[in-house]
Amino acid sequence: MSYNVQTAVDSEHSLVVATHVINRNDRNALSDIALEAKSNLSCDEMTVLADKGYHNGREISRCAESGVSTNVATPEIVNSNEGGTTEAFMVDKFVYNPGDDTYTCPAGHTLRTQGTWHTKNRTTRSHPHRYKKYRTSECKSCSLKDLCTSRFKGGREIERSEYGTALDQNKQRYTTERALYRKRQEINEHIFGTIKRQWGYSYTNLRGLKLVNGENSLIMTVYNFKRLMKILTFQDFLNKIKNWKPDYKKIRLEMLVTHYYILFLADSKYFPGESESKVRVA
Repeated sequence: MSYNVQTAVDSEHSLVVATHVINRNDRNALSDIALEAKSNLSCDEMTVLADKGYHNGREISRCAESGVSTNVATPEIVNSNEGGTTEAFMVDKFVYNPGDDTYTCPAGHTLRTQGTWHTKNRTTRSHPHRYKKYRTSECKSCSLKDLCTSRFKGGREIERSEYGTALDQNKQRYTTERALYRKRQEINEHIFGTIKRQWGYSYTNLRGLKLVNGENSLIMTVYNFKRLMKILTFQDFLNKIKNWKPDYKKIRLEMLVTHYYILFLADSKYFPGESESKVRVA
């Protein structure tokens, strides 16, 4: 409770390749853990599987720009207005045409935009994003208007986020690569089951985001050690540790950078105190 553990696990060996603890929900967490994993693996390209709690246009777009291909579950679109749009005219039934930046509605009409970017910020804690509006004058005379919208004066209006291209590409992968997406639970979920159920690590012994991050890193390191002893023999594991020649200059530099980064955060508004960090997350 009060902390959200982010973990990336590789599909080949089920090893934890990146982990950190945050005090916010998953919606704004995808790119940080994905890019951390990509850096640790020293790879140019990588595919990330994540559940729909991570579906966020800005995060998916940031991953795409950094060479990370996402396969994130698309949330189901539900109709909260029974007297408004019917299922056949839900927004996901409108087809986007990238060639001329238009939408085609289920009735075959073309919705166009004036090209104006609007800004949306739902809450003070969310990140604002830009979007464009798409409309058609055909709504006025369309015989199916009652099935499409309850906006009798203005007609139907579609919004497209500045991250629309990245979201479309992610949706395409999720739709066509369902078998790959289903591997997500096989790869990731059992780790938390082992740590929480078998080891009893269902709460933290320390307090404060910085200390809990250290505690979590130790737990994940132990998990990796136990996995390595199954992948290798115990003697092979010891031999690899014995023959390991770390780059102490690189390690020292990374420790110094981390140290000064933490000092900077501690003196800024971005590093919450203990009372602020203890928030319930989903």
